[in-house]
Amino acid sequence: TEAGSDYYVKLESVANRGHTMTMYIHGGDTVSVKVPLGRYLIKYTSGDTWYGEQDNVYFGEEGFFQADESFNFTNTGNQISGYTVTLYQVVNGNLETLPIDKSQF
Repeated sequence: TEAGSDYYVKLESVANRGHTMTMYIHGGDTVSVKVPLGRYLIKYTSGDTWYGEQDNVYFGEEGFFQADESFNFTNTGNQISGYTVTLYQVVNGNLETLPIDKSQF
């Protein structure tokens, strides 16, 4: 993540549309997590003041976003496939995000 804003990230299972994992990431930090095998949508919101999860407040009325493609975590023989995701704009980057309604988060 980029310094200046914190991020709240959700992984949502494509199979059952249930959230599988959430992460709070401080701006400027890097995290590494083990994700259960499966296909996921990545959704996030960010801001500088955290109000909490209660009543789905998060960072207030900041924007909510979803990656435009799903991510498939697989085990093929002796190799587990994963991803590195950067949550800020990168020149010639390959991940597009789409704004979503807070109700979709």
